[in-house]
Amino acid sequence: MAESLKYTLTSEFDVAAPADDVWALIASKDSPKTFQMLLPGMFKKLEIIQGDGVVGTVLLVVYPPGSVPLTNEEKFVTVDDHRRLKEILQTKGGYLDMGVTFYMESFQIFPRGYDSCVFKSMVRYEVPDELAPNVSSLISVEGLLTMAKAAAKYVVDNNKTKPNY
Repeated sequence: MAESLKYTLTSEFDVAAPADDVWALIASKDSPKTFQMLLPGMFKKLEIIQGDGVVGTVLLVVYPPGSVPLTNEEKFVTVDDHRRLKEILQTKGGYLDMGVTFYMESFQIFPRGYDSCVFKSMVRYEVPDELAPNVSSLISVEGLLTMAKAAAKYVVDNNKTKPNY
């Protein structure tokens, strides 16, 4: 059996909002709709095809024409309120059709004081040695980072309109 290489790509940035507020958006059952609203050009379709937004939910993700990959299905496998961790496993299509044997994206929110946090995005994947040169150049954390920054901006902007008591 061929050897597989394991990769982890990460990105972190500070957010001027409480961790609980950022997590509320990421963990929300409506997060797919929210991301489609915040990033209208990123997805052609982001549709829940099974479940109701919690663990076990399956999404159909369709990207704009010309994207590689063009479509995939993914499943919410972890939504952990205590650790503020959401993990999404690619289950069909996408990079799996290109020979990747495991592909998972995650968001995790770490508190930093009362009114700020660190937003971490991570992509983990495994690919057989011989396919790594072909697919690794296509995989990055940039898409997740774009989503994370849009979510953070949305929370920060909404918090500005909340009254301070």
